[in-house]
Amino acid sequence: MTGKVGFLFSDFTTSQRWKFDESYFKKALHKLDPAITVIVTDAHAAQTNQQNQAKSDLTRGVKALIDVPVDSGQAAAIVRAAHANKPRVPVLAYDRLITGAFEDAYASFNGFNVGVQQGTFIKNHVAKGGTIIEIAGADTDNNAHLFHAGARSVLDPLINSGYYKLGYFKFTPNWDGATAQQECASALNTLKNKVNGVLVANDNMADYCITALKAQGLAGKIPVTGQDAQVSGLQQILLGNQSMTVYKPIKHLADAAAKIVDTWLHHKVYKGNSAKTQTGAGGTPTFLAPVITVTKANMKATVLKDGYVTRADLCKGIESACKAAGI
Repeated sequence: MTGKVGFLFSDFTTSQRWKFDESYFKKALHKLDPAITVIVTDAHAAQTNQQNQAKSDLTRGVKALIDVPVDSGQAAAIVRAAHANKPRVPVLAYDRLITGAFEDAYASFNGFNVGVQQGTFIKNHVAKGGTIIEIAGADTDNNAHLFHAGARSVLDPLINSGYYKLGYFKFTPNWDGATAQQECASALNTLKNKVNGVLVANDNMADYCITALKAQGLAGKIPVTGQDAQVSGLQQILLGNQSMTVYKPIKHLADAAAKIVDTWLHHKVYKGNSAKTQTGAGGTPTFLAPVITVTKANMKATVLKDGYVTRADLCKGIESACKAAGI
């Protein structure tokens, strides 16, 4: 099997994980189809860039497109263009759902459960009467809504009953860390530092929120959630500033994506491993991978054991914290 496949990324800077996705996918696909070329592009958080990159890939004759959309709704145009191409090009929505169009498959993690795990951690570590702030992801990213919905499915009953107070809530454009820091600082100022838990959607934003907490002497004193198990987040956990992250074993997702694309390259139909996901244009065959809560207690048995991070990278500059945690 020869030819080209396009892999459209939203923005490599928003999380360290994306380079892992690229590497694992290429390795898995080349194991199945050694002669396939993977064209990787980065939209730099601009959907217009991604539309043009998809158009370029189609012009270059790709046999399949894998898309991490910047904007879940606007990316529907990419699906329509790929399907209108001669020959028709199948599209895999990778990690993030594309809404308003019928993509040929959707491969991701259980996003709702990511939020459930974050919300459950807050529930288990914030006492009755506590005030919570939520710094959610990008409003244009369907995943951000899944994470938010999962977390609030746990917390809303407690907020509505008066057990907790929701002091602040914002979606964060482009998952931007500096914006998240401003949001956290604004929340702390508005609430006069009377905050007992910080629900943050991912590690990059949590890192910036921790800077705002440090400025008020609150870092390490209240629970802070995260996601992606990136090195900076894991280090903040070991230092005691962040409480947990959600680890998404990316290799499982990338391997699944490679198998889906390989199925299409051999002119077969992919049926999915989960219930079909509704996109607003029909039910899309879906692969969902599990997610894992990571704390100081199980870091060694999860991300280190899987080789997702190395001890050298994890412990760089924080050797004493690693040793204290038995790592």
